[in-house]
Amino acid sequence: MPGEFYIEGKQARVDLYQIIARLNDLAVKIDNLQTLVENPEGLPPTSDSVTGDWQSTETEIVSVGEANTQYKLHSLLVSMHNLVGTTITVRLYMKVKGLERKVYEQAFDATTDPPGLWIVNGTVAVHEILKVTLQSNAAADNGQAVDYDCLLEAM
Repeated sequence: MPGEFYIEGKQARVDLYQIIARLNDLAVKIDNLQTLVENPEGLPPTSDSVTGDWQSTETEIVSVGEANTQYKLHSLLVSMHNLVGTTITVRLYMKVKGLERKVYEQAFDATTDPPGLWIVNGTVAVHEILKVTLQSNAAADNGQAVDYDCLLEAM
């Protein structure tokens, strides 16, 4: 039959579309491997600034990683140098068994803690998107910029 192959050793017919799908999967894996070989020191660091209404509601700073893709997160820094709240809460969320869950929460005081916060200082493996949020208890923090910096390595 056109578009089918007969494999004698297995005595089974294989659809040509199945072979093409397997070859496409292999091509993606080869591309990922090529990225690792060509860029062994990791991905370029990500640095940016986000403005939000931090007191009004918990607001996302950044999402790190990709769904179903393994990364090593080596560092994640958040700067609260523009904030004045006495309770600055940083939370991390990631899918656990398909549902987004809070996996980390810590509160800081912008008036006494250092302005730069090491949220991740070491290596953490992630395989889903890691969402970073911030919330303040001071209305004066609404509209202020929060800086972040992170360093990922492809696995």
